[in-house]
Amino acid sequence: MKIRGTCQNCGRDFFVRQVLDSGGHCPNCGKPFQTHYTAVLTEALEQAEAGGSALEGALEKLAGMEPNFVLDEETVVARIRAHLEEIRTDARVRADRAAEAAAR
Repeated sequence: MKIRGTCQNCGRDFFVRQVLDSGGHCPNCGKPFQTHYTAVLTEALEQAEAGGSALEGALEKLAGMEPNFVLDEETVVARIRAHLEEIRTDARVRADRAAEAAAR
């Protein structure tokens, strides 16, 4: 799974692999995505991409087996969706604070 994101500094898109290759910095503008916990950030990004690939592979394998059951989508994606929303909300709050500080 290739996870894509958007830099809140330059507004350009990136793939997680590019962030890992750049040591936790935006591959476009070079700014760090987390100034104090870069190693933890890159570790978590690597885990998220590997975990996503593992989940995707397992679901593909299950689908190919044509099982006699269905999986409840919400039990698979609800918590993931909630975490992604939390990341988006935190990014919006930071952007709003930066805009307020720039306006002063």
